[in-house]
Amino acid sequence: MYVSTCKGGANGQYTYVRLMESYRDENGKVKHKVVQNLGRLDILSQSDPNYLENLKKKYQEDYAEKSRLQSLNRLAQVQSLLSFDNNSSAGAPLPLLQYGHYLLKKIWDDHLHLNRKFKDIQHRQTKAKFDLNAVVSYLCFLKILDPHSVFYSFGDQDGFLGAPVQGIGLDSYYDSYDYLFEHKDSIMRFFNRSINNQLGKTKATLIFYDVTNVYFETALTDLECGRQQMDFQDRLQEEVQLAYENGELDAACFDKEGRLVPSQKTDDFIKKIQAQKIEYLRMRGPSKEHRFDLPLTSIALVINEEGIPIDFYVYAGNASEFKTMAASIESLKQKYNVKESIVVADRGLNSAANLKMLQSNDLGFLMAQKVSNLDQKTTKAMFDPEGYIPIIKQGEQVARFKVVKDWTKKGKRKAEDTKCTLVLTFDKKRQKRDLAVLEVWKQLVLKKQAQGVKVKPKSSGWASIAKTSEKTEARIEGIDEETFEAKRRLAGYAALVYKNAPNCQETNAVPNGRLAATYHELNQIESCFRIMKSHLGLRPMYVRNSNHIKGHILICVIALGILKLLQWKLNKSGTPLTIPEIIR
Repeated sequence: MYVSTCKGGANGQYTYVRLMESYRDENGKVKHKVVQNLGRLDILSQSDPNYLENLKKKYQEDYAEKSRLQSLNRLAQVQSLLSFDNNSSAGAPLPLLQYGHYLLKKIWDDHLHLNRKFKDIQHRQTKAKFDLNAVVSYLCFLKILDPHSVFYSFGDQDGFLGAPVQGIGLDSYYDSYDYLFEHKDSIMRFFNRSINNQLGKTKATLIFYDVTNVYFETALTDLECGRQQMDFQDRLQEEVQLAYENGELDAACFDKEGRLVPSQKTDDFIKKIQAQKIEYLRMRGPSKEHRFDLPLTSIALVINEEGIPIDFYVYAGNASEFKTMAASIESLKQKYNVKESIVVADRGLNSAANLKMLQSNDLGFLMAQKVSNLDQKTTKAMFDPEGYIPIIKQGEQVARFKVVKDWTKKGKRKAEDTKCTLVLTFDKKRQKRDLAVLEVWKQLVLKKQAQGVKVKPKSSGWASIAKTSEKTEARIEGIDEETFEAKRRLAGYAALVYKNAPNCQETNAVPNGRLAATYHELNQIESCFRIMKSHLGLRPMYVRNSNHIKGHILICVIALGILKLLQWKLNKSGTPLTIPEIIR
């Protein structure tokens, strides 16, 4: 069991304390259940100001004692086996030890050769006095077999056959996260070379990119705690040096000791740094899982066509997906010399600036385009049945698509305008689903109208069809029939924008008939996020400094890569299994 907190009351004004327990369901997914609700933290802290800290310490000590007793019990059982006597030991219980890590170790050592990489890092580039490969591989295997915190993993080590991390202290586990952060780029490059050797590939033609965020079970953000990212000062110094070299800052901006002095130039520079959001990592922002009360960290993941990770990037929880994409792609290009590939991404990342950025990096793109944002001429063409090509399945037309050449994606500035191919699609299943969602929204709006709920005007979600008389927050007056009918008319329609890499020799790298199917493969990356969150313990995170957070994410990404490689090998051998089935 462990101690957790959550927000409650009107507008989340109170913090509640509860005891939680982790377990696996019948599908092997890690779940959390409430064992006991202890009450409001402000009331519980009246008699003991350090109530929460003392409670957490108590359960940590209880767990440590339990782990110690389990270790002694296993040791006694092993000693009993070593002194085995047929007569005296008949019918005695044998110790239960996990051995799943031996299969994973074979992939780690013989297929990916990661043992060689971590031994090289230890001998050449670190001062580690412990077996770095043993700790990192153990933590990675445990993410697949039974994901928990570092502290729990340390206490569980005696339950594994062969004692893979025997004699290594808890501090070394956390130190390994520092080494993982420090050598992340080198490790991921080596991992990619090993994966490509296994797949028999040298270049990724399609690159899938998406962003998610993960939450931390703590009430305060890094800004509120005053906890900067561990590498912030180094990154700030690099930015200052770069700004000086390109003339953004001059000698007058510094005092005799090299510190910035107040001026218009330094003010502009500081605002630019603040906009980059590199000082604090765990921040509140738009949550994919609706955990708006908790600090978040954003993770941008890049995978290949097989769903195997190529790289990942970590940003502050309040950083914009639109703005961080350019930094991710630039880093990807520098590290892996990626060019003439096509980046497949969700419509949430589709902006004229991002499309222009991809083209300037010699990359193509394939992204969803909102049909509600199309101009009048294109919308008319979309509703016109002429020119559509049918998609037939089992003798029945289930969908259709139309290709619009030389369509212009408009930007905020003329320089951002990008000519590309627009693919319009209509799917009967999607239409049925869209209409069902609209009906649910309609009933929800009517229910909230009866309750006297106030809403702000919105362009998406159920509130978009709510009618109000004000442009600010106001009571719902009913259904906005004009908006509702417009959305009904769009039901079943979707669009994609596509353009090849500027210097690609192939004039049509993805055939028109494959565009929609290729985009739908983007659900692979959504599946990767689900696997890491539900099966590999990506969240909630039980580490707090930025280096350890990024080290933890690297462990989860490598674990995902191992599972995906194993799945690929099973498919090739004629034994297809899902990731949950492999884990079980």
